[in-house]
Amino acid sequence: MTARTASAAPRPRARIEMPPPPRAMAHAAQRGNRRRAWPRWTRPMLRSGLALLPVAGLFTAAFWMWQAGTLSAATARVHDAAVALSAEAGFALADVVVDGREETEPEAILRALGINRGDPILNIDLVAAKERLEALPWVAAASVERRLPDILFIRLTERHPMAIWQHDRRLTVIDRDGRPLADAVEMASRGNTRIETLPHVVGANAPDRVPGLLAALEKVPTLHRRVAAATRVSDRRWDLTLNNGVLVKLPEEDMEGALHHLAEMDAQNGVLDRDIVAVDMRVPDRVVLLTPTAAVPDDSAKKKKAGNRT
Repeated sequence: MTARTASAAPRPRARIEMPPPPRAMAHAAQRGNRRRAWPRWTRPMLRSGLALLPVAGLFTAAFWMWQAGTLSAATARVHDAAVALSAEAGFALADVVVDGREETEPEAILRALGINRGDPILNIDLVAAKERLEALPWVAAASVERRLPDILFIRLTERHPMAIWQHDRRLTVIDRDGRPLADAVEMASRGNTRIETLPHVVGANAPDRVPGLLAALEKVPTLHRRVAAATRVSDRRWDLTLNNGVLVKLPEEDMEGALHHLAEMDAQNGVLDRDIVAVDMRVPDRVVLLTPTAAVPDDSAKKKKAGNRT
């Protein structure tokens, strides 16, 4: 007997089941099903953007006004309104304090400033005020500052008068640089006594030559304090008139050396206190003392006598 192998009946397929996911994976799957969240930096960016919206609006408005040509007018109106409010709040000019003023008239200072009591002090142009003050004859330098709430403080550095220039029947006070400062007669009429000690300089171009003369005289103080007047001769040299009436005719060249020589002679022999009317130093290495009976030579050319024609 043949054994028959019976075919085995088909076995049912085994069902493979997935293990349950971990808890973290379950939460992740749930978040995935939801709407995706924004990054962390999004919220600060939104806040910054909202804060910048007013600034952007201002820039946009300013650009629009600039395009329309009304920005400057709007700015001026805002400025005027702010200045008016500051004056109402107490920032209005009440007083002007000036330091260093000796010769400059107070009225001249106020005219140069162009301001009035009650004007808004914040509206005063300090730079322009300084420039106008320094344009005054006596003022060498000026500083202007606000002392809030209501005082304008000015500090002046004035020029020093050094001589009185006599020309075309006018007497003008000048400084050491030859700059005209004021009318000497007018100053005397106001009772100014400073000009009584100033020497006189005579000649059309005398002011331009005064700095050199003063520099030479300052090195010989014994002569400097005795000079009463100086006359520019032919725009070449100086004649000095001393306070005792003696005339000193200086040379064209080496004026300083001649002054030192004369000071030494006076210190040793007292020549300037003798009975003389002039000291002629025009010729180098030669000093001529002229007595009252001698004629004082001048620089004018001798006139030629006209001869008879034949």
